[in-house]
Amino acid sequence: MPVVRDHLAATFDLMSEGPHMSTVKALERGDDIYDPCSFLDLPFYMTPYTPLYHGVVAALPQRAGNPFFTGRVVAALCMLAAAASLLFVAGRGQLPTALIALAAFFLIRAVTDNTAYLRSDALALCFSVWAVALVMRARSARATVAVGALCALGFAAKQSYVAAAAACCLYLLAADVRRAGWLVLGGAATGALCAAAAWATWGNGFWLAVTIPITDYPRDLQACLLHWRMMLAQPVFLAIVAIALAAIVPGWRVALRSPFLAYALLAWAAGAWVSTGVGAENHDLIEPVLATLLWIVFVARHRRETVALDWPWVLAVTVLAFAVAREMRNPDRASYSHTNPAATARYLEARERTTAALRAFGVEHGAKLNLKNSQIAQDFENVAVNDVWMYIQVLWNTRPETTERLVRAIEAERFDAILTAPGVVSAAHDPPDTPWGRIVHAVFAHYAVAYHGEQVNVLTRLRDGARPRAG
Repeated sequence: MPVVRDHLAATFDLMSEGPHMSTVKALERGDDIYDPCSFLDLPFYMTPYTPLYHGVVAALPQRAGNPFFTGRVVAALCMLAAAASLLFVAGRGQLPTALIALAAFFLIRAVTDNTAYLRSDALALCFSVWAVALVMRARSARATVAVGALCALGFAAKQSYVAAAAACCLYLLAADVRRAGWLVLGGAATGALCAAAAWATWGNGFWLAVTIPITDYPRDLQACLLHWRMMLAQPVFLAIVAIALAAIVPGWRVALRSPFLAYALLAWAAGAWVSTGVGAENHDLIEPVLATLLWIVFVARHRRETVALDWPWVLAVTVLAFAVAREMRNPDRASYSHTNPAATARYLEARERTTAALRAFGVEHGAKLNLKNSQIAQDFENVAVNDVWMYIQVLWNTRPETTERLVRAIEAERFDAILTAPGVVSAAHDPPDTPWGRIVHAVFAHYAVAYHGEQVNVLTRLRDGARPRAG
């Protein structure tokens, strides 16, 4: 797909990949990625995720000149493997239905945008959906233990992926309590091994970091509503929801004899809750969409082992075809892709100009403070703060000592350069009684804009004689 090609070619953080990339690099170096001293104090590098995906990527060969390539390839392969569960559930007879469902899945904008994307969601999704797809066929104790292990690995890849484990457990409790015990044993044993390994490697800092999304992240209902409006604006998504609701009537009698309806409902519940958190995006709704498609394919196979051109099947395909036609007319490429060749070229040119400015000021290799976004920490060396948005929205508010430590470092002029968004040129519009306001006021008391660029401003110390220079 063009979007996958463009994402793989980009040698920079597409947006919010940076914290994951920081974790991968830290694992490659052997650093303690969960050391509280590193995320509650300088350099302020936060890893609020379980580390399975990052460990897999760090263990693989990296592509010279593009540190993001391997992680994006891993994510893309995992997304494809997860979607392949549709073919498995459908069987040979309903293969056309599964292929249509698979195509619909990849036409969801969040899926298109996040397939070749350095993030842990795809690996977690892959483990989770295959656990659900396999649990009905796991007749032996060993197979059921393996399904439990898949559920635990999904959680180890990203801690919000709990719907599959719950759905499998509910299904087996209704179908075979003994097998439910084997499932719990497999999940608990695998989870305990992963947790013990993490604790032995990183100590209590691991538990502090991975629970911060629960303990510190505030709810953002306004952003949640925005994400839902974006989903409801997609014709293919609306068609999937309509077909799934219609499938409840013929599929109700077998709902408790399979895990698929429970999985869809639980995935929607989990996705809806996660999407209310600060920092949530539409990628949190990918699992519910795939779970819904699995339910549709299962109902189709339950009704008929092979495809028949009866009116329900024809109507469903017609509705979906109409939605696909509408989606293909979507002129806004930015709604399903983070970049394109022209945008990539512009970004790289702007980054090169910023690098030239840093070199001219003699601070290219000096200590830098990132106050713009996650991309900056990957674009330049020796940069503090890997996820500015998360710190502004969460830790600098919930843990005031982190703000104090950063303000003291700014006032001590420990940074040779500070990088901000182009619009941040003074502290005039930031009240000094907020954490961000305190930081910005400290910055402009000691630093001034020396380079005003297209994508980023460079501030240097006032005592060094900073004079504004256009990009």
